[in-house]
Amino acid sequence: GLLVEYDEADIARVVISEEKATKNSRQMVRDRVWPEFKDFETGRRDRELIDGVSLLLAGAGHPDPDGVVVAILWSETRAYRVAVTVDQNHISDEGRKALFKGYEKAVLGGIGRRRAEAFHVKDFRDWFDQIALKAISIIDAEEAAANVR
Repeated sequence: GLLVEYDEADIARVVISEEKATKNSRQMVRDRVWPEFKDFETGRRDRELIDGVSLLLAGAGHPDPDGVVVAILWSETRAYRVAVTVDQNHISDEGRKALFKGYEKAVLGGIGRRRAEAFHVKDFRDWFDQIALKAISIIDAEEAAANVR
């Protein structure tokens, strides 16, 4: 995901995020998220970042999306956010430290460039299935109401 944060001077930074629902949170973070963040840090995925930010800003009606992209790349105002589902092993302070170990090596610089979140729900898959069923029910009801009109 991408988030463009504004400040008083116009654009503060772009936040590159990864949100993962998994049974193996440490493995996911270590083997998939950190390498992806490193690719953005080293510039290997700049084309993807440029395209994504340009599309977001153009869609929001920004008057100069290309200028913003140049400013973001030139000043390297990037931050990162990882959010992952966790089990009992990672809900304590020590567990979260173990889960996000290596973040400071994947994304160098001040801690303000790195955000991390853990989401614990017992039986996550069942919980998510219930949300999906409720969403489908609401959509079906809205479509039925629209067809009656």
